[in-house]
Amino acid sequence: MEQGNPRPNNRNYWLMPWLVGILSGLLVLPSQAWAFIPHWDPREAFFIRQFAYLFWALAMVFFIFALRQEKVQQHRGFKFLVWAGIFFALWNFDCFIGQFIALFMDFPGGAGLKSGAAPDLAAPRVGLWLYYLTKLDHLLLVPAYLCFYLGIRAVSRDPEVRPR
Repeated sequence: MEQGNPRPNNRNYWLMPWLVGILSGLLVLPSQAWAFIPHWDPREAFFIRQFAYLFWALAMVFFIFALRQEKVQQHRGFKFLVWAGIFFALWNFDCFIGQFIALFMDFPGGAGLKSGAAPDLAAPRVGLWLYYLTKLDHLLLVPAYLCFYLGIRAVSRDPEVRPR
């Protein structure tokens, strides 16, 4: 049995304790993480976002259509993937409409709310109510990701599609 140097023959071995220390410090003492990043100007990259919403929504519609044409609905995982596609398409259409409403609404200070001051919701402004309804897009996105996860998990556990 050969006894040798327990240290590897790497010249940068002395950096490892420093690297572990810095990364541990970043994990223990993190800076503030902002969960909400407002876009104060609704015109900021408006057309790019709108085209992205439309293309992704159309891709989800095509995905649903392709799964239905393959007749794989009997597989539990593909049922979840169809539902995920439906929720993703609805989410994209919701965001598409919400961006148009935000562009044409007259918000004091931009599309986002500053300092927690909400406009008067008792006013009969339908556009304002539609704007706030489209901001509840997480009610479509969370089920979309959940169905997507459940579908991928079911397909990975039982990848064989059996005819009925």
